[in-house]
Amino acid sequence: MFLQVLPAHAQGELLRIDDLSVLVDPSGQETIESVSQPARAGEFQSVAQGFSAGYTRSVHWLRFTLPAPQPNAQGQRELLLELQPPYVDDVQIYLSQPSGEHAFDVRRGGDLQPHTLKEFPYRGFVYRVDFADERPRITYVRLQTTSSSVLIVKAWEPHAFQAKVSAEYALLGALLGVILTGLLVNIWHGFWRREEIYRRYIAYLLATIFNLLALNGLAAQFFLPETPFWAHHWVSLGIIFVVLFGARFYMLALDIAHAAAWMRWVYRIQLWLAVLCLPAPFLGLYPEAATLLLSFVLVMMLTGTVRSIQLWRQRHPNGKILLLTHVFSLTGNLSAIPALLGFLPGQLWLIYGFQLRSIGTLLVLQLMLAKHVRAMQEKLNQASVDAEVASTTARQERAERERQRVFLSMLTHELKTPLSIIRLRLGALAPTARMQAHAERAVEDIDAIVGRCAMVSELDDQAVAPQRTACRMDELLRNIQLQHKERLVLQMADAVHTTPLASDPLLLHTILSNLVDNALKYSPPAERVTIAVDLHARNDCMGIMVRVGNAVTKRGLPDAGQIFSKYYRAPGSHQQSGSGLGLYIAKSLAVQLGGTLDYRPETDRVIFELWIAL
Repeated sequence: MFLQVLPAHAQGELLRIDDLSVLVDPSGQETIESVSQPARAGEFQSVAQGFSAGYTRSVHWLRFTLPAPQPNAQGQRELLLELQPPYVDDVQIYLSQPSGEHAFDVRRGGDLQPHTLKEFPYRGFVYRVDFADERPRITYVRLQTTSSSVLIVKAWEPHAFQAKVSAEYALLGALLGVILTGLLVNIWHGFWRREEIYRRYIAYLLATIFNLLALNGLAAQFFLPETPFWAHHWVSLGIIFVVLFGARFYMLALDIAHAAAWMRWVYRIQLWLAVLCLPAPFLGLYPEAATLLLSFVLVMMLTGTVRSIQLWRQRHPNGKILLLTHVFSLTGNLSAIPALLGFLPGQLWLIYGFQLRSIGTLLVLQLMLAKHVRAMQEKLNQASVDAEVASTTARQERAERERQRVFLSMLTHELKTPLSIIRLRLGALAPTARMQAHAERAVEDIDAIVGRCAMVSELDDQAVAPQRTACRMDELLRNIQLQHKERLVLQMADAVHTTPLASDPLLLHTILSNLVDNALKYSPPAERVTIAVDLHARNDCMGIMVRVGNAVTKRGLPDAGQIFSKYYRAPGSHQQSGSGLGLYIAKSLAVQLGGTLDYRPETDRVIFELWIAL
């Protein structure tokens, strides 16, 4: 059995689980009442780095704490608890209740239950967990499985989980699509009718697809949702089929019939082991059978690597290809099989090294076909290259059109209001002083938008080169303060007045102006903007730290993940004229000057920290 703990997502979409631990129950007689006793807490062993027990009949109790998420828009606290992989036999989840120390909300899962009974129509196991308040919930999971399993525990925010599922199914579809394409190509060209190697390879591809559908939970979800018995055994049979048909294919591809006697015996033993293991899942002997079978797979792959080296040294036309394929496959097997057998920590990326073999073996036959259908392969390769170039060109054109669309949309939206003000001023027979002031402000807004667009163009073209010279941070800030003296509060340490700075004063002024303009524009009109300046060391380098802060409006804090993105504007901010480029420009110029610009939000204030090295 394997366990992996994933860190929190940078934007909080994954909630951190730090205290995962395990208790082994060899007899399977433990109950939630016994394992949850306070006196048993010391028997749980930490598995923060991943837990592996291989193929075992023991029951394992996992314990961890689910942190309470932040309330959603409706004031509810909820998260989705995800358990992977999809092929574990039986899991029982016990969620602590506020009503008592030993009161638990019980959930069930595992591939021995029909897929239609799952709380979510998902290939793995997902459970909605509600929180009455901000208190965390202690969770126990009882895991019992005949297959070696990877138990990945993740706590998701609901919206993040939906996005993750879409990407996940797309990747699985792409993987199966590649293998299925290779299968159809080999069936289509018809060489399998007269050459044995193609028939064996097609059988190997079919077994690989069969296995991937089972391991990824797609068989139970889409093919056998009401028949868990066959969905459960599909996983066991899938692994055996891959070993059986893979051994048959490599025996022919490596010309094992003419290899050394010990090599012939290795492949024969592997072949018969796979045949003998076929009834093991139905006889309740799969843990022992899988341990023996997968252990010998490593022996077979190492033997195949040695044979590939022999063929390469004998200048066999396929020697280099077979060696490359065995190196690729061996890499996947050396990570996956020891993890499955319990010799490596349980990590999901180790287990799915199994799936890398399908791509590597697909490459084998496609390259071997080149000597039989060289002319056809050249045409197919050229067509593939042309298609890839066309696809890349089309993607680039689509991306460019999308950038233009976003830019024009921004420009159209942000220029509409100032232009309407100017039009109103020009159409007035007797314009008032207020109308004149609004029109002048509109012209300034248009000029600012155009100027920032021009600056972004220079940044994107890498046409901005800093011209470093001696300058003073206090003088730059004083000049900016004079323009907005009614609302700016400047707090400057004495050391800043006497500290020279080697930087580009024009670019530095642009950064500071953008930060101040942003703070003034998006803070409440009656609130003042503070600028705190002091010397600050970072990474053993002394510099000047400028903190620009303003109060938060009713619209709330901007999105920390997008605040420096091009054209991003916080919800509700479109009442103010702007391009969504000011902070993007400030961040880019700060990097150009060898400094940093960071967003440090507080509860009721928006804070930006600019650090420039002396």
